[in-house]
Amino acid sequence: MRFKPPPPEGGERADRIVDMARTASEEKAARELAQLLRLHERLLGELQQVRDELIAPTTKKVVQALHAKSGGSVGGLGPIMTSVEEAIRALKLSESKLRNALLEDQDEADVEGIDNLPPALARFLAERTENPGFQYEVIQDENRGWIIYWKEYWSGKVRGSGQFYERPYAWLED
Repeated sequence: MRFKPPPPEGGERADRIVDMARTASEEKAARELAQLLRLHERLLGELQQVRDELIAPTTKKVVQALHAKSGGSVGGLGPIMTSVEEAIRALKLSESKLRNALLEDQDEADVEGIDNLPPALARFLAERTENPGFQYEVIQDENRGWIIYWKEYWSGKVRGSGQFYERPYAWLED
């Protein structure tokens, strides 16, 4: 027989319902934002393809032939090309505003005891330090910057390990 907890009081239940609704609406908003960003990427690809077709040598030859046959009544591709370039710029600007708004909402990942850790490395540690069996060591090298050596254990065995560098190819510059 399973233990069934007593029903929560009215206020607690209402709080849980509000939290569940908030979580559901946040998930829906995140899903819609992801769909919007995918749409931006798809539109950008299509517009770039249109631009590439417009500047292709074969398209120029066809337009020149039409221009010659019509006696100059067929216009060039300049205005169309300008419109496509403006659409590409507007789409990129819109996408960057969305991504900036998304990044502003996220809190900075903090790792205790380590100052000035680059965001990518701090995010890596912040995501994984909560997992049981995750161990890491952070050192600072004069060439490569911050270095993270990590291992993840599962049932007493190493499940994964690796290292991340702030500047992985710094030694090539010397």
